[in-house]
Amino acid sequence: MKEQEIDALILLLDDTDSEVYMHVQQKLISCGPGIIPRLESFTEQQLDKTVLTKISHIIKSIQFDEVCKRLAIWKKTDQQDILEPYLAISSYFETGLDEQKVKQALDKLKKAIWLEMNYNLTPLEEVNVFNHVFYSLQGFGANNQNLFDVNNNYIGHLLQSRKGNPISLGLLYLIVGRSLDMPVCGVNLPQHFILSYHTQHLEGTENEYEMRKSILFYINCLNKGIIFTRDDITLFLKRINIEAETRYYVPCGNAQIIELLLNSILQSFELTNESDAAKIVMHFKSLIQ
Repeated sequence: MKEQEIDALILLLDDTDSEVYMHVQQKLISCGPGIIPRLESFTEQQLDKTVLTKISHIIKSIQFDEVCKRLAIWKKTDQQDILEPYLAISSYFETGLDEQKVKQALDKLKKAIWLEMNYNLTPLEEVNVFNHVFYSLQGFGANNQNLFDVNNNYIGHLLQSRKGNPISLGLLYLIVGRSLDMPVCGVNLPQHFILSYHTQHLEGTENEYEMRKSILFYINCLNKGIIFTRDDITLFLKRINIEAETRYYVPCGNAQIIELLLNSILQSFELTNESDAAKIVMHFKSLIQ
């Protein structure tokens, strides 16, 4: 659709006829995310609150459709790229998120860690170097002041504030670690999310025994990347009165990790009684299950 046609449709948003609005809304939404900058430029010129609300609703509807499309494609195709769904989800909830700038920030973080590493490091030494740069020099850590703040979950906010929760810090550690060729995986520990460090990269065809045998140690990303063992996990499970099961010691898939992220977002929205936002998260979950 030409720019003049888009502008003409936007100007019709002040029409009080509901049928006209529904027609205009459908036409604009069908244009896709490419028209969002044009819609946003109109909000800077528009003083009518009703029109502003309509434009905001249309933008959110376009973004919702786009995220649903991206998650569905990711689920059906290459689930190895765990950054893609993380960006998609964050882009919906973080207004104005610049995904290119996020990728640049991730690359900058990767380079900062890479410069401190060398090929002769043992796995433990490698993680210690990573932790030193990630936590001490770059300042990443837990948002202990408000661990359940929904913003802790989003990648843009995490990169800017340097504060997150178990799943967001774990996801960031995982993404950057894998980009540095570290054989790390996510582990779905009850009430927590940790990483496992392996003797080599997993191919995805291993059974539970093979995965468990390849684990050298675990990493607690919420607590400055502290290293711990299988026995430590057993003690943790006893402390929270949960029976030890094999699945708490071995890696989970990328789809499950993204589901854990969505569960964390959902929990935050439920705590603040944001039912509409919670329904959106539930729909996103349905696309990756």
